[in-house]
Amino acid sequence: MASSLTAIIGTRKNRLKRRSGKIFGDVVRSTVLIMVTGIVAIVMVYGYNVVITASFFRVETVTVNGTVRMAESDILRLSGIGLTENIWTVNRGEVSRKIEAHPWIRDVSIGIELPNRLVIQVAEREPAAFVLIEGNLHIMDWHGEIFKQAEKGDNVTLPVVNGMWSEAILDRDLVGKALQLLQYLSQRRTYPMIQNVSEIFGDRDYGFSIFTDSGVCLQVGFGNYRRKLERLQPILVDLGRRNRRGAVSIDLTDVDKVIVKESILFKHDRSARSFEA
Repeated sequence: MASSLTAIIGTRKNRLKRRSGKIFGDVVRSTVLIMVTGIVAIVMVYGYNVVITASFFRVETVTVNGTVRMAESDILRLSGIGLTENIWTVNRGEVSRKIEAHPWIRDVSIGIELPNRLVIQVAEREPAAFVLIEGNLHIMDWHGEIFKQAEKGDNVTLPVVNGMWSEAILDRDLVGKALQLLQYLSQRRTYPMIQNVSEIFGDRDYGFSIFTDSGVCLQVGFGNYRRKLERLQPILVDLGRRNRRGAVSIDLTDVDKVIVKESILFKHDRSARSFEA
């Protein structure tokens, strides 16, 4: 009986020793891990402070790419970047937002070229047309975004897109279809080309009418523009032979027939709008 009790006590002592050794090992490993983590953190903080204060990484050059309409100096002014800033502390997201606030800028990205160069890549908006909204002309880009009211100094000459605004609502579907027509006209190499167009009037039911700078109204409806307009040249030749001058309306909406008649639609000004400096 005594020997059994001694054996039990010895077994428990051995277990306690093993557990104590394991606990001690865990404590040592945890302590070492904490020390190493602390050292790494101190090194990182010190290294970060060295990097952000080193003159080696001070911004010396800011390059602007992608500008056509805007001057590089305007982009730099909008960015607010100072040449004494550290390249790593420049808030590139904030700088991008400042530049993108300008109506002619569509997108901005900013890159770093070590050790001290920033590169600002801008994408300017490409104007497609003026949109008449409540008697005022606004500029629309090829993405269908109306981004500013037209004003002197914009230096653009564009066709006017009319009929898109009704009861304080912009008809986005009609705008999209107008852009498709403008895109087609911009690719044409025969009359009417985009530079011949002064106005495009849209109607949800009847489609589009193209007013040209020579006093011709072309009613083309929706879609199938190539087939409709390829019938135009012989009609214009015939009108010239008959010496028919002045405003003419040519209905091309029906692909099987063409209707030509005198037009009174040019009694008000439908000339292409130009906003220059």
